[in-house]
Order: sequence, then C-alpha cells, then structure tokens
Amino acid sequence: MKPALPELTLAVEAAAVVVMTVSGMITAARARMDLIGTFTLALVTAFGGGTLRDLILERRPLFWVANEGYVFGTLLLCLAFVYSRRAYATAAALDRKAVFVDALGLALFSLTGVRYALEAGLPPLPASLLGVVTGTFGGVLRDVLVREIPAIFRPGALYAASSFVGCWVVLSGPWLEVKQSFADAAGFATIVLLRMASVHLGLRLPDPHWVGKAGDGPDGPTS
Repeated sequence: MKPALPELTLAVEAAAVVVMTVSGMITAARARMDLIGTFTLALVTAFGGGTLRDLILERRPLFWVANEGYVFGTLLLCLAFVYSRRAYATAAALDRKAVFVDALGLALFSLTGVRYALEAGLPPLPASLLGVVTGTFGGVLRDVLVREIPAIFRPGALYAASSFVGCWVVLSGPWLEVKQSFADAAGFATIVLLRMASVHLGLRLPDPHWVGKAGDGPDGPTS
C-alpha cells in the first residue's frame, strides 16, 4: 500500500487534536475542574492515543513534541474555555452533542493510527488494531481520570468496534482499486455513523451472558 501523504496525515491529526481537546474540556466542566484539571484532561484526551501509537511504532519525537503548536493550541483553548463565558457557552452547547464530538475524535485519530502504521510497514491486521488503539486510548485515560469505567470496556454502544470496522474500510482502498482519499473518507464516515447509530438506534454487540443479572458475575453470584 502507498504511504499516506504527510500533509494529509498532519491535517487529520490536527483536526483530531482539536476535537479531542474539546471532548476533554467538556468532561472537565462536568467534573467541575479548575484550569489545571481542564488542561490536564484535555492533554491526555487529545494526546494519549497518539502517544501510545508513537511509542509502539518507536516514532521519535512524539507527535506533540514534533508539532509543539498542538500543546500551545490546547492551552489557549483551555484558557478561553475556563475564563471566557462566551467560549464556555459554546462548549456547553457542544456538551449536548458530546457523543458526536467524541465520535469525530474517534474517527480522526483512528485514521491517523492506520496511516502511520502503514507508513511504518505494518501489515493490515496490526495496522487496524493500531488505529483502534490510537482512536480510543485518549478516551480511556480521560474516563479513568474522572473515575468512570472507560466506554471501550462497557457493554453497550459500539466504540472500539466502530473504529475497527472503519479502519478496515480504509485498508480496503487498494484492494477495491479506489483512491485512498475516498477510502479514508469512507472509513471516517463509517466510524462516525456506526458510533452514532449505536448510541441512538441501539446497534450493539450481544451482551455477555452475565450482564443484566444483578449480583451475578461470570463465575456466578457475587456478594
């Protein structure tokens, strides 16, 4: 497969950072955090998945070190969000669309994970898994810091599964002999639509047999 164009990859990555920064700030506001807490949560949400991706691929410097404008941009967004009523009102409106914002971040970072994996020469299956890791790990760290079970580990709406399917749509481009830009767009749309359909229409994987039985675990009743 042809490597991704660097400028396209960087554009998608920058968009992913902005979207996931907003997701982290919205979560911080719900948790009533101050500026430091908001900035910290925005950083781990925006940079967590990409950092793990770079560590796995042994890419140096890390993407947010190579593009330090990401960190400054995140700080500026957090300052405006915390101290500007207008910016906060805008984010509060986005709060009602938090699932959609998170779906956009999931899709954008999943695409960057696949593209960097292919540039590193990984075969399709590891590349798709790295896309999932890149798309979901920032959200995992965000949820852990606010003491929630990460969405990726909870039965219910599709999250990692949406990313996985979308990554394979991206990977199918050369096999279907379509332009990679079309495959990337289709993969992005697949992730967002699957995630939103799962949340709003109830599309989901079958629950484990122990889910929904109060007091029961996988090995039987628990006390």
